[in-house]
Amino acid sequence: MTTKIVILGGASGDVGRDLTRILLKEKKLIDHITVTARHLNVACDFVTTLDDQRVTAMQIDVTDNTQLLNGLNNHDLVVNTIGPFSRYAIPIVKAAIHSGVNYIDICDDIEPTFQALRLDKQAKKAGVFMIIGMGWFPGMSNLNAKELTKQMEDVTEIDTAWVAGRKAPEEKPSSGIGGTEHFFRSLTGKIVTFRNGQQEKIPAFQKELQIPFPQPLGTCSCYLMEHPEPVIFPLTIPGIQNASTYFSLYPINRNKLVRLFARMIDMKLLSVSQVTKINAVLGKTNDKKQLPILTGSYISCCGSRNGQKGQLRYSAVNTKTTVAEATSQPLACAILHLATHKIEPGVYLPENILNIEDIIKLGRYYELPFAQDTIDLLCWNDKVISP
Repeated sequence: MTTKIVILGGASGDVGRDLTRILLKEKKLIDHITVTARHLNVACDFVTTLDDQRVTAMQIDVTDNTQLLNGLNNHDLVVNTIGPFSRYAIPIVKAAIHSGVNYIDICDDIEPTFQALRLDKQAKKAGVFMIIGMGWFPGMSNLNAKELTKQMEDVTEIDTAWVAGRKAPEEKPSSGIGGTEHFFRSLTGKIVTFRNGQQEKIPAFQKELQIPFPQPLGTCSCYLMEHPEPVIFPLTIPGIQNASTYFSLYPINRNKLVRLFARMIDMKLLSVSQVTKINAVLGKTNDKKQLPILTGSYISCCGSRNGQKGQLRYSAVNTKTTVAEATSQPLACAILHLATHKIEPGVYLPENILNIEDIIKLGRYYELPFAQDTIDLLCWNDKVISP
């Protein structure tokens, strides 16, 4: 089947641009791609760099519902890469349902994830499928956690962690304001996590965990943050009592500035919006290209395996993928998988509809670094690493 795709933010965002380039590698399944930006000249400028007749530019301001609905028409799939998802995800999800267009995104906020899941009946009635949060974290984190649980008799606790080096591969990456706003909101005030079998609000950035990664990263200090995984894992994995997500920036000295900003926000000396703008200015004055390319992933499951209590840990380091690429590459593989498989209408989390084996297989077929250049380690230990 041929596929007509509209990528919201496909011309203006780091993930969207990289996703477009990957999908264009597939000559048979991808019939046409529309890439969007708020300003038409931005979309047109990006299209001229691709030299592919299957791509067209379109101006869409996603806050203009009429413009958004018109832009979704005559497409089979809408890919939403525009953050912060707490602000933009649900209006776009509803527009996709109204237009009868299938949907996939990289949503990394809790509330819109649950709001989207509650639209399952509407999606089924419209005859469309919707996959929420198919990127790196969440996305690959969900699929890896699901794979680990298959190797255990029971699971009571899941911890995930990510480590981020360079943001994007391009010399001039996007401002990333949406991602920055989301990041600082997830590190300040009280955050939602999962404790003793229920959602609980606890102070952000307060707990530090020493997590072992393969070299060249090694053991890394990671910090508690708000993310969807801790509260969506219990929806698909029975028996979980505790779940947390941690993060670290790389090199690790970058965390000092983040902690300073987070404290200033908590003390009401600065707002999230102000810190986001300051970070954008700092990004223009610093050479982001000099940051090392490195991404780290960690998923651990506590429970029983072969009758023994302990912890199954998966950790991985990749020195060939930036944060944007670690997100766009598995997203592209999910889209290519969907192009050859019939999906029943409804709203899904990635682990409900996709398997890690299929995503990795496609990644290797298209020679994507996230699938073929990862240094990973799987180990079982009766000594538990836990907060």
